[in-house]
Amino acid sequence: MAMKVRDLMSYPIATVRPEATVLEAIRKMAAERKGSVLVARDGLLKECLGIVTTSQVFLRVFAEGRDPAKVGVREIMTPGPLITIDLDTTTAEAARLMREHRVRRLPVMKDGALVGIITSKDLLACVQ
Repeated sequence: MAMKVRDLMSYPIATVRPEATVLEAIRKMAAERKGSVLVARDGLLKECLGIVTTSQVFLRVFAEGRDPAKVGVREIMTPGPLITIDLDTTTAEAARLMREHRVRRLPVMKDGALVGIITSKDLLACVQ
């Protein structure tokens, strides 16, 4: 039987509001030991506005000498709509989507609501 996204996804999801600064996003990622945060309005996960990753923070804030306390997440996030995947999709399809779109993270959806996130690291964990 094929492994499903639901078997490997992470939950709860780290989120920040669109008004947050990059510093707030960094603190959230550090506190939750995550490599990204989803940007969502008032925690409403049906309204995922974008994603901020550690790579974006380094490239678009630190490498440019900007102050993360003065940069908004909206300025550096990858805006939605994001490439997402359904809870019951196979992990093989998740890997294919990541390769095709050159992303390392896929928000996981169920009936139009965000229920988790699956990363390339999650997929590698199941390789024996």
